[in-house]
Amino acid sequence: MSGRLVAHVANHSIERRLDDGEALFFKNDPGDFMAIVVSGRIHKTLYGPEGQELIVDAIGVGESVGETALLDPMRRNFTAVAHGPTHVLVLPRRHFHLLLQEPALLERAYAVLCARLRRAVDCLETLCLHRLESRLARHLLSNIDEARSATSGHCIVTLPATQSILAAMVNASRPKLNAQLQDWDRSGLISRRQNVLRIHDMERIRFKAQLGRLQAAPRVRLGPG
Repeated sequence: MSGRLVAHVANHSIERRLDDGEALFFKNDPGDFMAIVVSGRIHKTLYGPEGQELIVDAIGVGESVGETALLDPMRRNFTAVAHGPTHVLVLPRRHFHLLLQEPALLERAYAVLCARLRRAVDCLETLCLHRLESRLARHLLSNIDEARSATSGHCIVTLPATQSILAAMVNASRPKLNAQLQDWDRSGLISRRQNVLRIHDMERIRFKAQLGRLQAAPRVRLGPG
């Protein structure tokens, strides 16, 4: 984003500080602003007719939420909920005009939306077509903390603060999720301490995720011969 656009966003954004569990917007609200996460996290959440909760994506620091409002004035199709204390910058629709005049920003917005569409399709496949064991394994693999894993020598996943949140991410009840985690713990596949989970056998986790065996990347020869 150019300096001119950064200044525009900074000058016209409204700071909002959300408590844990507070909604930034609700499903079917007008798409009249977009927001950038400064600290904390936003969960894109859907609710069923009997109160079921499904977290379909997580938006972290530096990412935007509700950016479809730039391109489509339709109403929101999910509820955006703060996970932990969260600080966002809200840019109202009346200040979109300068952004919409910037081809590079629009190209970036389309790229972000395409990436999130791919994530949504992957999420739909996992939640609708796979058993809990596979859903949980896929979630762990996609949330490995690379930095902590590198320093500790183990594959580490930082779990959400509560099992209710993790259950909402993998579309499971808390009792079934807890039973699956305990089964893996007893078998030595994982170990847990508070909200830190260690994976002790990546091959088995990949198999349970139905991703096949780990394979070395093919070696590519360059030049003649």
